[in-house]
Amino acid sequence: MNHLFRHIALTALVGMAPAFACAQQAPTTEGNATALSTTEKQDNNMLNHLYGALSVGTNGIGIDLAMPIGDYVQVRAGYSFMPAIKHKMHFNVVSEQQENNGTTGNKTVMTDSKFTELADIVHQVTGIEMSRNVEMIGEPTYNNAKLLVDVFPFQNKRWHFTGGFYIGASRIAKAYNSAKDVATLTAVNMYNNIYDKVEAAYNDPLNPFHDVVLFQRNGANVLMPEGLRDQFYNVSQRYGHMGFQLGDYFLTPDKDNMVKANAYTNRFKPYLGFGYGDATPKAGRRYGFMLECGLLFWGGAPEVDCYGTDLTKQHVKGTVGDYINLIKGVTVFPVVNLRISRRIF
Repeated sequence: MNHLFRHIALTALVGMAPAFACAQQAPTTEGNATALSTTEKQDNNMLNHLYGALSVGTNGIGIDLAMPIGDYVQVRAGYSFMPAIKHKMHFNVVSEQQENNGTTGNKTVMTDSKFTELADIVHQVTGIEMSRNVEMIGEPTYNNAKLLVDVFPFQNKRWHFTGGFYIGASRIAKAYNSAKDVATLTAVNMYNNIYDKVEAAYNDPLNPFHDVVLFQRNGANVLMPEGLRDQFYNVSQRYGHMGFQLGDYFLTPDKDNMVKANAYTNRFKPYLGFGYGDATPKAGRRYGFMLECGLLFWGGAPEVDCYGTDLTKQHVKGTVGDYINLIKGVTVFPVVNLRISRRIF
């Protein structure tokens, strides 16, 4: 079995060996300065051991395999991922108020009494009971493969410097509404759809009776009752569309009655760091422990995309705004990991 592990590891990493081998000085013995053969190097310190490791830290949980390339260099290849730790946020349902001239403006959060008035008319038209706010769930989707090179410049091999890169999906987090609020989002979309129809009917000179077609049944138009239509028009004129206010951005549910957002960075992320501890388990020990710190360069501030609008460029208030301000302030990602390694062969 050990021969099988050795063969797999050598096949994966031997291609990198020449780049580092030239930096290794052939050891000599006093009185006999004879260079070691390639076979002797492999037997002594060149790709002759394989170590497996588990790490946990700010960039999630990671696993890697490591092999030495000479006395002072080690190559690591592995994978890290962030557990799906969910965090809840809330958006208030708001109205898009309209001014006297009919142009959209003066967008303000509804008071409880205003929301009750709107919720009542929505219930009459759709039969759906609306909630005052919508719960959003934030979830990390951060996962990367990694290739790292450790250099141990000191004789005791306790301190090391690391360079390399992480590469993975560009999406690092997502946010979406909870399932329990789909009814409210459906009601918001239905209200907005009827609002547009009522507005068009009252402004259409070819529709003097302001007929509003709600849907068709068996090829016949089903009209909105006249009394309900007029009541809806009077209420909706004071409020306009319904949705969620994110700074200057007025958000409405998508065609699937959902609200979503995603955070993105570069797929390729260079890494620089340093660490202290056991690069590999010491003789007689089963495990080695190492603490490492560094910076992951993910290409500037992340983009938080919400249906084509980057929310980091909007003035978003409240709890959601606090999270967005935190995200856009992190142009490089700090990495602090505790790594535990064990020798395989």
